[in-house]
Amino acid sequence: MTNPKQLLIMAGGASSRMKKSLAQHDLDPSTLQIAQKHHKCLIPVGEQQLPLLYYHLLQAKRVGVTKVFIITPEENQGFYDFLAQENIKTTFASISIKLIQQQLPAGAKKPLGTADAVQQALDKAPPLRDGSFVVMNGDNVYSVKSLDALFSLATPQNALIGYDQEGLNFSSERIQKFAILKVNEEGFLTAIIEKPSKEVMNTARDNTNKIRVSMNIFKLYGPSIYSFLKNCPIDPIRKEKELPTAVQQYIQVYKAGFLLLPFCEHVPDLTSAADIDLLTQLSL
Repeated sequence: MTNPKQLLIMAGGASSRMKKSLAQHDLDPSTLQIAQKHHKCLIPVGEQQLPLLYYHLLQAKRVGVTKVFIITPEENQGFYDFLAQENIKTTFASISIKLIQQQLPAGAKKPLGTADAVQQALDKAPPLRDGSFVVMNGDNVYSVKSLDALFSLATPQNALIGYDQEGLNFSSERIQKFAILKVNEEGFLTAIIEKPSKEVMNTARDNTNKIRVSMNIFKLYGPSIYSFLKNCPIDPIRKEKELPTAVQQYIQVYKAGFLLLPFCEHVPDLTSAADIDLLTQLSL
């Protein structure tokens, strides 16, 4: 029996960096209103001015995903409104789409991070906890090729994509805001380094002399990763449980735990208001 292709989209963040940058850019009033009120996934982008989430679902459909789970903020009416549109229901009729709210801890003002988001999704969706799935950042648009490569791996294999820095077409300053990846000669992840300096970046080159960057797309196997999500420590500065931290702890226990797939391509990224204009020409 073929394992179902399951996709988890992380859209539970507060989009705080995006919202802080809105005043610095001259946006269309309707786009500005959506960006102020909703998650980045619902901001209209591309030639057709469709929500970013539309493109995620379109790519999922193209690779044969049958189940999509979207982890959202507690205030998620905008997601329901989007999915309730007749054209959306018709276009993605082949996909079962479920929204999962990321609940805030008692007294908290913001979500507890991406590791917490994935854990909550596994707690509320047994098909994820019991099987394998691809989890991706709702801020980025990933290629069919990258999604297909992850879904093609054996069910128990955990993996992630390591993007060639040069292929991403981002400035070195922007790359330093991401995480870079160390990989051994067998192709397995050995370290995730968040916000590296230029000096550290140059020490992390792989055996092809490439700097590999994480754009937050992983293939996870629920039964093996769950305890690491649950026991992920809270970052003392950000006060969040982050998925890369859970992955780092996993590979400290299982040295061949995460396969790194090398890719060289651009990944559209929506971090600040300036990126909205850059995604205007998005065409898939």
